[in-house]
Amino acid sequence: MKKEILLLALLIGYSAPWSQKQYADIATKNKKNVFEHAKIKSQQVRPKGITIWSNDFSNSNDWTFDNTSLPLLDWCITNAADTIPVTALRPALFTSVGNGFAFIDSDAQGQSANQNANMTYSGMIDCSNYLNISLVFEHSYRTYLDTRIVRISNDGGNTWTDFTITDGSEPTAQNTANPEIASINVSAVAGGNDSVMIQLNYQGNWGWYWAIDDIKLTETDQYDLKLQKIIWGTDGALGTRLAYYQVPTAQIAPINFGGIVQNIGVQNISDAVFAANISGLYSGISAPSQINAANQDTLICAASFTPAATNAVHSVSFNTSSSQTEQDATNNTQPNIDISVNDYIYARDKGIILGGVYNAGNGFEAGPTYDIFENATLYAIDGYINATSEIGSEVFAKLYFNNQATGDFDFIDESLPYIITQADLGQKHTFALQTPQALTAGESYTIVVGSYGDGGVSNDLVIASSGGAPTQTVFYFDYTDQTWYYTSSQTMIRMNFDQASGMEETAEPDFQLHPNPAQNHVTLTLNYNYDGIIQVFNVAGQCVKTQKMQGLTTNLSTSELNDGVYFIKMNGGNAQKLIVQH
Repeated sequence: MKKEILLLALLIGYSAPWSQKQYADIATKNKKNVFEHAKIKSQQVRPKGITIWSNDFSNSNDWTFDNTSLPLLDWCITNAADTIPVTALRPALFTSVGNGFAFIDSDAQGQSANQNANMTYSGMIDCSNYLNISLVFEHSYRTYLDTRIVRISNDGGNTWTDFTITDGSEPTAQNTANPEIASINVSAVAGGNDSVMIQLNYQGNWGWYWAIDDIKLTETDQYDLKLQKIIWGTDGALGTRLAYYQVPTAQIAPINFGGIVQNIGVQNISDAVFAANISGLYSGISAPSQINAANQDTLICAASFTPAATNAVHSVSFNTSSSQTEQDATNNTQPNIDISVNDYIYARDKGIILGGVYNAGNGFEAGPTYDIFENATLYAIDGYINATSEIGSEVFAKLYFNNQATGDFDFIDESLPYIITQADLGQKHTFALQTPQALTAGESYTIVVGSYGDGGVSNDLVIASSGGAPTQTVFYFDYTDQTWYYTSSQTMIRMNFDQASGMEETAEPDFQLHPNPAQNHVTLTLNYNYDGIIQVFNVAGQCVKTQKMQGLTTNLSTSELNDGVYFIKMNGGNAQKLIVQH
């Protein structure tokens, strides 16, 4: 299992009162509460331009190593593709991985270690015949507050210019493709010089890793736009633009599309545009923008797309272009996304299990926030159970209101407890709310799946995840310190507005409570004689009261309990909810 929680989608949003309260990243407290197990496919990009110099790391003598790490840690050259410490990126799929690749593993050094290591090409590269030069290489990494820098010198190593890949400010636990193709315009430093040197620098403190292969200097195309990332979604009460892959007909709202566009060519481009298209329904384009060489910009389509309130799947394609002719436009697009309009399901995940979020057997809750655009009644919460969950774990779902006045999560309702079975592993489970809940247009709500844990004996509950999520939009409540955090991992938890989903049969309760809500006492009436202990738990799973019981009925004092929601449980029995209102 590995550390996590995360992806900055670089969404364009607006501020709302609720979003002004910022929660800490759970990964900064516990790096190992998220893992991924689905391999990310390699992005195949045709090499561009004339190759000036290249190195495939087949000869370690081509490179020198130095570090100020504690303990000492140098880069290494290895051909062990399985050495990558992130399951989703293992094995490394570099083009010439069998010849060797550059690798540094911060994760293996432990929490107290610090790394600052350089790997420098031993020779000097003659670029005097080329004015326009790009540094191109294959690499992979996972973010965790670590820094990755490529340095270029044009005077034999006396001075260096940094080209930063990551600076430690990125959302934690985000993966590259396997591999990702990096292209950096280094003309300003290397162009026309005969004493060019290259250095790789990694800095981390129990970060993840960096692996690099097939590095080269190439002649840069005159005009070359690259569509780096898609940003899309709907603006609502949360204050961050949220992407919904499934939208109920009752929650239709305008969808905005945009992209991060890079100019990796030589020349400035004055009229770069980003376009999104849905065949026969929508054609959106951004205003023409100036993007200078070696720069990037966020381009947003001027018109949004509002789907019709009828069931359909809308496939959206994307591209970037300008009036200039590019020699190769293979990097001007990104894969299509599909948006499903349906009757009942509201989903922020793509529907593919890529990993999991857990708390190493301790109690926790985690789940996403949803903006509500029309009044609706929520009947159930759908949660996907990762296959690494423990059979027999007791789990539940909860609904919270995002209180804009306080920035807090106000508890509304929850499901009855449910015991995970073999059939649930890797599958969706529908948690019916105990009472259908009216959700108000213009507000946001957070839904979670959780467990009280087993004290760390097993994995207990592992919530399935599907890639990354914008920061401050998926939340995590850790029972060990009673604190809310955010996670950058997209938990697969959905709103279900189907009335039939709230009518699941439940087991006959072991006892009845009266009155409920209770003021100073509650009477328990059992279905059978019982000689044992009754326990009262708060919503955080803490036992706040125990009482001996013998027979069919007993009175339980609630005068010392604060107002709120509690759960009463007999040894081996089903929990029942008790509301205390003095």
